[in-house]
Amino acid sequence: MKTVKLTFKTNEEWRKERANSIGASAVGILIGENHFTTPYELAQRIRAERNGEFDFSQSLAMMRGHAYEQGVADLFAWQTGKQIIKSSSAEYLLRREDIPFMHASPDRTYWIDENGMKHGKNAEANKGILECKTTRRPIDPEDLPVSWIFQLQVQLGISGFKEGYIAWDVLTSADGFGYRRFEFNEEIFNAAVEVCREFWQNCILDGNNPAPVNASDVVALYPNSIQGKTITANAETIKDLEQLKEIKQTKKELEEEIEQLSDKIKSQFTDEEAMVSPDGKVLATFKTTAGRTSVDSKKLKAEYPEIYANCSKVSAGSRTFLLK
Repeated sequence: MKTVKLTFKTNEEWRKERANSIGASAVGILIGENHFTTPYELAQRIRAERNGEFDFSQSLAMMRGHAYEQGVADLFAWQTGKQIIKSSSAEYLLRREDIPFMHASPDRTYWIDENGMKHGKNAEANKGILECKTTRRPIDPEDLPVSWIFQLQVQLGISGFKEGYIAWDVLTSADGFGYRRFEFNEEIFNAAVEVCREFWQNCILDGNNPAPVNASDVVALYPNSIQGKTITANAETIKDLEQLKEIKQTKKELEEEIEQLSDKIKSQFTDEEAMVSPDGKVLATFKTTAGRTSVDSKKLKAEYPEIYANCSKVSAGSRTFLLK
């Protein structure tokens, strides 16, 4: 199948075109392997962007990930001897004509062997994809995050390349760099295509919402409860409720023990601000904090009712979860 490459001068141009399809990095969200974004949130973002509503601001984590790509690529080249293709750092998208609802945007590509462009017309067959990752959690090379693997396989399936690497650098460890090679897996790719096809048709084109997967989704989709309406818990949920009760009881007991121990230790103070060990190490403090200014709302309402009314506002109600 023919793969089309779209290049862009700016990140904003790239993001605007990206809104017309599902990126390889989003597949992890759709298969439930991304704990930062839900399918509902993804659908909301794509819908907004397709309507021209873009938020071009980036979080520190997003900026850090983008900035560190080159560093991870450099470490990979140094460790493996592979030659990174310089032009692959540009902003571009790859799409296959038969699955236009998906796109790939590889971090980098590399020459599989040293000959590089010497392959002439066959140079494309000598390219592989490098997916660069930075993380703060320990990584087991034999048990990489499923979302990473799906992302690379989608990149390979759309590009037509037959191999790729995932390279990562654990920012909390001095020796946290690693990499692993993968060959194209058609089974994984086809599974990802079907998930994306269903999501694009049902949730983007038809406008249906994905099922909620966490409390934030529920509140966003159903901000108000209906008085008197009930839901019957299944066996698994009843078990979860019982476990939650046990954990909350344990927490309550621990909090009471913490409070008792804190009071016992505080009772040793008079007007001292710190407690130290025999060798002078500070073990605890009991300092006076700075006072704060607050408004006596009851007095304000009683003595200055007009001012109180003008400065008051009624906030929207919220859904509160209580365990009975």
